[in-house]
Amino acid sequence: MKNILIIRRDNIGDLVCTTPLIEGVKKAYPDANVYLLINSISQDVIKNNPHIHRTYIYKKAKHRAKNQTALGVYLERAAIFIKLRTIHFDAAILANPTPCNYSLRMARLAGVKNIIGADLGNKKIIHPYSEADFSGKHQVEKTFSYLKSITQENIPIPEVKVFPDSGELLLAKQKREELLPDCNYIYGVHVSSRSPKRRWSLEHYAEIINRMTAGNDHGVLIFWSPQGTLSPDDIGDQARAEQLIKLCANERVALNPTASVRELIGGFAQCNTILCSDGGQMHLASALQKNLVVFFGDTDKEAWHPWSGQYRIMQTLSGECMDVAVDDVWAALQAIR
Repeated sequence: MKNILIIRRDNIGDLVCTTPLIEGVKKAYPDANVYLLINSISQDVIKNNPHIHRTYIYKKAKHRAKNQTALGVYLERAAIFIKLRTIHFDAAILANPTPCNYSLRMARLAGVKNIIGADLGNKKIIHPYSEADFSGKHQVEKTFSYLKSITQENIPIPEVKVFPDSGELLLAKQKREELLPDCNYIYGVHVSSRSPKRRWSLEHYAEIINRMTAGNDHGVLIFWSPQGTLSPDDIGDQARAEQLIKLCANERVALNPTASVRELIGGFAQCNTILCSDGGQMHLASALQKNLVVFFGDTDKEAWHPWSGQYRIMQTLSGECMDVAVDDVWAALQAIR
């Protein structure tokens, strides 16, 4: 195969879980060009990924800039598909392991005939996958299962990975040294989650942070989702982070604002252990092979646990993270170090 297109139109965590498939395709066909078609919200995940020849990024209408019309978004998208049709792909993988009509439509608009994807009952998918065709329970395992449609080679599933460059790491290191100059062990605490079930109280966060900073050289960086992360009108969690820093009142605790996924990756790279909720931030930390303690709410942990790095999952029978005890979180943090 010469040109292979992978389509993943979901969010940050989903694309992180697709990075093993991208690497696997390149291992199966080292001389092939691997192309990626993704939406703009997750584009920072695959920057610098050495296994990708080129990435095409489209916007969903709900993610358009405030001064951009929906028509403008659709015209940009049409231009992308005109370019894709000139490449002549040998195969397209619809990387979502659940059926997706829109991904199939995208592959067809790109002019691909050999399409691999979850079974839609549509003959245009040449290699349809039923539930029985997917291996394992985790999103990474299921997504990686598509590889067997294009190769008989037995390729082990790689780690999930992101690739911060030296400049990003240097800036993040300088920022961390300014914020916490006398700390050698850094905890990262990310306080955001889209799901109320995965949110812990600020009072509990403040108590656990006080325990984290009991060591003389231990510090805490507080992260949160900034304004506009999910859409232009998303207000973010800065107010929540500012409330938390007031509750802590400790010079070895600092706010670490990030304006992009790339800045968050750089910030996480400075941390030894990270406490966060299940979501895109968890998968990014996992892709850096960080030690993780994660609030899961009612998320299926078999399908979505961190794929790489050591981790502990905090989950209660109620499915409410508010019911997780501070002592249990502390025990998990001590065990993961």
